[in-house]
Amino acid sequence: MLSRQTRRLPSVALASALGATLMLAVAAPAQAYFDNYLSGTIIGKLSKDEAASLSKSIGKALNDTADGQSISWQFPATGKRLPVEGTLTPVTSKTDRGQSCRRLKTDLKRGTAEEHWSGWFCKQKDGQWKSRQVAE
Repeated sequence: MLSRQTRRLPSVALASALGATLMLAVAAPAQAYFDNYLSGTIIGKLSKDEAASLSKSIGKALNDTADGQSISWQFPATGKRLPVEGTLTPVTSKTDRGQSCRRLKTDLKRGTAEEHWSGWFCKQKDGQWKSRQVAE
């Protein structure tokens, strides 16, 4: 007969393997969903250079702009890609879980397509802004 400790090891290994499999099974569809969901949007179609430029402007808006004031952002046409432009507006600021947080409203336009996004960003210890949920 197997000892209790010997029987527990395989069940722990099985539970760990099952947990990892379930996490991958859940994470893959979620990632695929968001990749697919964003694929038809202006944000989802930004090139690496466009995304880097927008990210830099988001940091500027969050660091240097008062609530209710907008900054403009533009990225010129390149090749067959139409230019993309928008406004970034911090609308409110608050402290949440000890972090300085700001709600940012973003209006983007490329050709005839327009998008309006809004979300919270909180300043990290390293000075970077990270998107996360904030209690309203």
